[in-house]
Amino acid sequence: MTSKNTASAFIALALLVAAVLACSSGGNETEKANKLVDEGNAAVQDAKKSITEAEDLKQKMLKTDVSELAQARSTAKDAIAAYEKAETKCKEAAAKYDEASRMKLNDKFKEYLALKVKEYNKRAEMVAMAKGVPQALVDSESREGWINKANDVNAKVDKLRGEADDFATQADKLQKDNPDIFKS
Repeated sequence: MTSKNTASAFIALALLVAAVLACSSGGNETEKANKLVDEGNAAVQDAKKSITEAEDLKQKMLKTDVSELAQARSTAKDAIAAYEKAETKCKEAAAKYDEASRMKLNDKFKEYLALKVKEYNKRAEMVAMAKGVPQALVDSESREGWINKANDVNAKVDKLRGEADDFATQADKLQKDNPDIFKS
């Protein structure tokens, strides 16, 4: 999982902020939904920071000399903690978007929010899987065992990232196809 790919995924969030704040239907429900989405957006920003921290720690772990295994494992534990914080924040964002989607809003806007819920639940799953690389180092008894586990984890992370990106693409298309609902 690269910081660049992760950061790109969260850029789509900026579009969500603009869309929600500009959504014009639903009266007081839209106002309440906007507040929830703002809270979800704040959680996503926190998640983004934690993911960056985790990725930086993972890179530090990977660059640690083999002779300093204890130091690498200590760094791995810090990376795991950062991934766990990011996972929690992604789940928090998805919960806020879900709550907002249940309000009296335009149907297309509800559909958009539902896609964002799926996206951030999938991103939470992806981040949870990503912590498997540093966890594999902590648990490993051999270099070969660690490498095999890390490769397996990375393949699963890539698959989950693709699924999350698909949800983001669907949401973006919905936004683009309904400019009357989403004003920029």
